[in-house]
Amino acid sequence: MKSIVSTTILVLITSIVFGQEKIIISNINISGNKITKKEIIIRELVFYINSITTKIELEDNITESQKNLTNLKLFNFNEIDYTIIDSLVEIDIEVVERWYFWPYPIFEISERNFNSWWNEFKASKFSDFSRLNYGLFLNWNNFRGRNELIQLKIRRGFKEHYLISYQLPFINRSKTLGLNTDLQMFRRKKTFYKTENDSLFYFTNNNNFTSKDYELSAEIVFRKNINQTHRLKIQHLITEIDSTITIMNPTYLNNNKVSGNYTKFSYLFTDENRDYIEYPLNGYLFEIEAIKHLKGTSPVKHLEIVGKAEKHIKLKNRFFLGSSFKSKWSSDGYQPYFAQSGFGFDDYVRGYEYYVIDGQDFWLSKTVLKYALIQKTNFEIPYVKMKQFNKSHYSLYLGLFSDMGYVVDNQNSAQNNLSNQLQWGNGISIDYVTYYDKLLRIEFSINHLGEKGVFLHFSNPFGSKDKL
Repeated sequence: MKSIVSTTILVLITSIVFGQEKIIISNINISGNKITKKEIIIRELVFYINSITTKIELEDNITESQKNLTNLKLFNFNEIDYTIIDSLVEIDIEVVERWYFWPYPIFEISERNFNSWWNEFKASKFSDFSRLNYGLFLNWNNFRGRNELIQLKIRRGFKEHYLISYQLPFINRSKTLGLNTDLQMFRRKKTFYKTENDSLFYFTNNNNFTSKDYELSAEIVFRKNINQTHRLKIQHLITEIDSTITIMNPTYLNNNKVSGNYTKFSYLFTDENRDYIEYPLNGYLFEIEAIKHLKGTSPVKHLEIVGKAEKHIKLKNRFFLGSSFKSKWSSDGYQPYFAQSGFGFDDYVRGYEYYVIDGQDFWLSKTVLKYALIQKTNFEIPYVKMKQFNKSHYSLYLGLFSDMGYVVDNQNSAQNNLSNQLQWGNGISIDYVTYYDKLLRIEFSINHLGEKGVFLHFSNPFGSKDKL
């Protein structure tokens, strides 16, 4: 009480001397957090009890705090209101928590994108269901109310995946250090072993597994500031392949063996200032990552530097502009086949979804102008009593986009056509966004080859890191 009184006196003196309307935050009330601990919410706020501010500064800080709470991905909705009485401010924060425990079945396509899978399925006269995955995924978010994440995956089918993962965001009192660990294994009965004519070639051996990958990783996360994160990660990887693959592509592991291992150290710095990570409309992102491969029995020893800058601007009359630039540089222009990556998986130029463009270095730019056909609209779902599900939201955007990219390939350009040349793709899109970070994109694209197509996607076109 003494601290509030003394601070109030200081506020009054400051206001008189400098002619400014200063206010003090006297209390912060939080409601709706039945599971989430109060300190997890407090950690994301850019204001605090007994802080001196102005009304304009407070409203800006509230907007920033709401953005931070949204990007925690713990709440479907969050609202922050305030009342001012005699220069004292009382903050009221209300959150609507998500459902955190998801033991849900897996039934999904196993391809780089929906269109690639559909082409293969159509080519089999709609009879080949082998490129499907099925299983069970246990996702326990906000474990113990401390924003911890436990994951257990058992996935069978085209690409088997077994995963145990634990993410602990805070291991110290100041809530600046976190720790992530995971152990996972992949198995495939159909393994792509080379890229030719910018397409993947697959190898099968009756019903036997033709490749296996094992990975053990540990990561330390340092987050002193709300928006800036440092990640230091170590991974040990083991790959096993069918002996026939070493004959069909001796550069697959590049060690004349059927197995190989290596260790990977990485450092990632992220400055995250987007309003909504899954579908940003305002703000910016900057990332820089250094990855060092340490040679084991597989000769993977190069250094990679990956950088990305992303900017989103809210224009007038429901218009939004977004752009990004990403680049990867490798110290070694000659790498084992399984370790190199260009376009076609996580990174791609829209309009080239059917192609895989291998290489060691690349740059990629994306630009989109969007118009909100339907701005974010909240609605109640009748006959649903659980708060985690009975209130939803949706929005609909029309977009004009233009992508450009270039992949440098020093190894296999003679067998492929699209590397070492400029690619561009233009088109229009319809984006549907709803709660629980769900997104549907329907795009019509045309590329520099004159090829046209309609493509279906379920993620942010600027890329997402939250994939397993």
